Amino acid sequence: MIKKFKINIQPKSIMLLLAFILLSNACSRNEQEQKNAEMIDAITYTDTINFVGHWLNEGIREDFVKNIARVYEFENQNIKVNLKFPEDIYYDKNDRLSNQKYIARVIEEDLANWDILRINGEYQELTKILNDPDWAKKHLVDFSQIEEFREGTIPELLTDEAKAAWNGIIPGPYVEGQYWAVWANKEVADKIGIEVKQFGMTFDDFANYLKATYRYNQNNPDDYIIPIYESYVWETTMSIAINLYSSLLNDREEFLSGTITEKRLQAWGKTLEAMESIAKYDPINPKWEETEWGNTHNMMLDGKCLFYVNGSWMYNIWEVIDSEKVLNCLPCEYPAFKTHITYPASYPVTWGVPKNAPHKDKAVKFLLAMNKPNIAEMWSRYTKCPTGIKGNLSNAALGGDQFEEFVRQIQDHFGTNTYRYYETSSWVLNDQHTNTPIYFREVVEGKMTADEAMTAIRSSIGQ
Repeated sequence: MIKKFKINIQPKSIMLLLAFILLSNACSRNEQEQKNAEMIDAITYTDTINFVGHWLNEGIREDFVKNIARVYEFENQNIKVNLKFPEDIYYDKNDRLSNQKYIARVIEEDLANWDILRINGEYQELTKILNDPDWAKKHLVDFSQIEEFREGTIPELLTDEAKAAWNGIIPGPYVEGQYWAVWANKEVADKIGIEVKQFGMTFDDFANYLKATYRYNQNNPDDYIIPIYESYVWETTMSIAINLYSSLLNDREEFLSGTITEKRLQAWGKTLEAMESIAKYDPINPKWEETEWGNTHNMMLDGKCLFYVNGSWMYNIWEVIDSEKVLNCLPCEYPAFKTHITYPASYPVTWGVPKNAPHKDKAVKFLLAMNKPNIAEMWSRYTKCPTGIKGNLSNAALGGDQFEEFVRQIQDHFGTNTYRYYETSSWVLNDQHTNTPIYFREVVEGKMTADEAMTAIRSSIGQ
């Protein structure tokens, strides 16, 4: 029989242990995992936390989750963290709503099979599926009521505005943060004969980059370069138009107001005029309606496109695919008509604890242990992304490479003066018109003029 003993590990020790596990070059990943597993298996467990993880097959982020679980087991020697990934349980890569549908089933059937669910910022989608805006309040633990959580979270994410994202609660730590970027392939840019600005890109700059790509494609039909990657399951290019529109308003309160005003309509009209002006350059990949996002991550790495619009977390996906080619991927600040005061970003709550969880109190303690400065520092260093957890590096990355420099510059310029982008017409109209067309797609593809689009919009809202 193995004798049980208790070890008191200080935060600095935890950080060193994580660093050792994550970065050890003394043996291969498989060998290291085998050694870690043998150490953990020698412990006698008396309780279990059933944990749905995240970031499978995403390199250092997968390691981050696995090693958080291992360190917690090592520090709490009577607890087994039963870590499973959505891909092990329910995830369907061909159904982008598979995560939401599973959580909805857990809630509707009052299942008590997991202590920690991967909720992944899914409030809006689940509200639609469950037809209940109070579902999170009813079924998830509210961490905003826990002093230890509040002490470990950056203050800007404890506000009423932040809580409104979950209809009045905060269901877990803000481990992951991300900034949107217009990723540019530097080798492709060189081939086209342009130098893409990482910061301070104007709309005219952006339009000229697309024009240069169009000319290259006209002169090199056998080496077609997609100007802007797009996918039918992950339609991100509209976010460029929304940020341009935001820069025209240059008023965060009005931008986020969710009301129909003449100022907003006129700003959107000018934005559509800009989209019309670049439509002649065929900016979006022509087969976007057939492009599956999950199977085409490598198109940017392989030099198939100039721009790829997505979050700073794409670094982690690309680094796993090819750690050399990812160095060609330059995260660039979104183009703007003029200096703008807010930026697309998000601090999604990745995990939540159901109120009926079998080991609710232990699950809460586990997530609170994740909401510590040493974890924030590890996350920032190794994922090249921000975090909502307080820590020396949570508000400013080191700036040691193009990825960290992007995070540092955006943080310095915007702080948490950000907005969480999602594709909806309410940016221009209001919450009663979330599904009313605002015709970005039709205009940027040259199927409609800006004037025609604005006439249709005004007609649909009775103005």
